[in-house]
Amino acid sequence: MIKRRTLSDVRKKVNNGTAVILTVQELLNRISNDEKIKFEDVDVITTATKGLMSGIMGIFSFRLTPPRTLRKFTEVSMNGVPCFPGPCPNEYLGIVDLIVYGTAQSKTIENYCGGSLFREIVEGKTVEIFAKSAEGETVKKVMTIDDMQFAKLMGTRQSIKNYNAMINCETYKINTIFSCLPFSPNNTEITFSGCGALNPFQNDPEFQSFGVGSPILVNGNIGYLMGPGTRNYIAKPNMMTIAPFTGMKPEFMGAFKTSYGLEPICSLAVPIPILDENIFNNIVKSDRDVKLNILSLVGREKVGEITYGDVWDNNFRMKFNPEVCKKCNKCDVMDKCPTNAFIIKNGIITGIDRSRCFNCGNCAYLCPEAFELDLKTIKFEGKEVQIVLRQSDRNGAINLAEQLKSMILNGEFPLKKPISKLKFAEDVK
Repeated sequence: MIKRRTLSDVRKKVNNGTAVILTVQELLNRISNDEKIKFEDVDVITTATKGLMSGIMGIFSFRLTPPRTLRKFTEVSMNGVPCFPGPCPNEYLGIVDLIVYGTAQSKTIENYCGGSLFREIVEGKTVEIFAKSAEGETVKKVMTIDDMQFAKLMGTRQSIKNYNAMINCETYKINTIFSCLPFSPNNTEITFSGCGALNPFQNDPEFQSFGVGSPILVNGNIGYLMGPGTRNYIAKPNMMTIAPFTGMKPEFMGAFKTSYGLEPICSLAVPIPILDENIFNNIVKSDRDVKLNILSLVGREKVGEITYGDVWDNNFRMKFNPEVCKKCNKCDVMDKCPTNAFIIKNGIITGIDRSRCFNCGNCAYLCPEAFELDLKTIKFEGKEVQIVLRQSDRNGAINLAEQLKSMILNGEFPLKKPISKLKFAEDVK
């Protein structure tokens, strides 16, 4: 007979302080230490992922002029990032509704995109608004998030269950979103994405614990799962989400510079109440339980398969030795950090801004003397191939999973049943 508990049972244990809540990483660590964990031993696990998520957009509404002044606004930018006004015309109201893509590149600021803008908005920084009306008049305004009537982040395709590793099978270098530097040819290096065993869909492959309407954390703030995202199917599910910018944490968001432009960063955390033994048995017990396909950069054909156990092995956080930089005459990495995390004084890297560091490994690949991170090598077609970049931040995901755990224990995060189950197509059209 399958053992069960109700969500009310779990909430009661949370309220009286007896609930056992573990992050997936804590569970993995206990299992790797030969600890026997049973259904009765844990009430909730917290899952998370942090990575490059191109399918995000900001939805904003704010006043630019008094009523009756102008008919409507036809062109708008925020810090030079192009916006899409509408769909509401707000005729003669002086208010603009608009959408900003996370991938949109600024026309006025170098190496700045929608993801950069979203982080600065959350940080409380001022935003320069430029707008043009239907009459051809221009309006310039400076505001912060406190001046905005509506500011939310929507994700159209997030927390994809099956990410990939990439390899360049061509004979020439390629600028691509899958590498910080031009991607070297002839199968000589690999990059990868995905937080492996921490991913929400890996731990609930049958969508039993979360669904439409489930509360989640988006960049550290409570948001909601709206339903399946775009371009998803049963073997590769993802989710659509929405959350207010107010209350988000900058360290979980921002922009990541690739050799083909900037990509936005976003982070999600999802609780999984362990309501029966089936749910417990589906929880990932090891990164080696999660496959990682190797795809060719051009064409995206599958050319190999490994597991996340081949790339993740408690090698989550990059270490830095500033003493090495003090002795160096020529720096090859100073302008190569994809998130601008280096603290530079007098032309020398003196520290790391951990709120920006993505632990991607690009610096460790370029300068292993000053930066230490075990990026791993992969056996491919009979030879060892170096991983040169990680486009998901496992350390950041663990931190978000820990935040979610604390919020649940402190009664700051609601555990609720979804209003309906997630449904996915058998295959992508």
